[in-house]
Amino acid sequence: MGPFWSSLFEQLRDCGRSASLFLITLGGLFVLLCLVAFLCSTELYKYLWPALPVILLYAAVWAVVRFRRARTRRRERLVPSPLSRDELRVARSKLKRDRN
Repeated sequence: MGPFWSSLFEQLRDCGRSASLFLITLGGLFVLLCLVAFLCSTELYKYLWPALPVILLYAAVWAVVRFRRARTRRRERLVPSPLSRDELRVARSKLKRDRN
């Protein structure tokens, strides 16, 4: 690896999460650019254009379902489990001792 790439990766490592997000976005844009170039060169965009609303509808429904499932899972995680009998006994004894 050349000195340019090693210094770039070293600099990005020092930047933290923002650098990771930048690299992922940059890679995604490159893949999207290659996909658009391929579609335009093969004229597949003529067939994709009418199907685009259906694809976007499925993607939106999928995103909403995933969001609701994640929110439900997060709420379930916040519910505390009930205390066992031993834990209740210890807590009560601590409360009684503090009063004296």
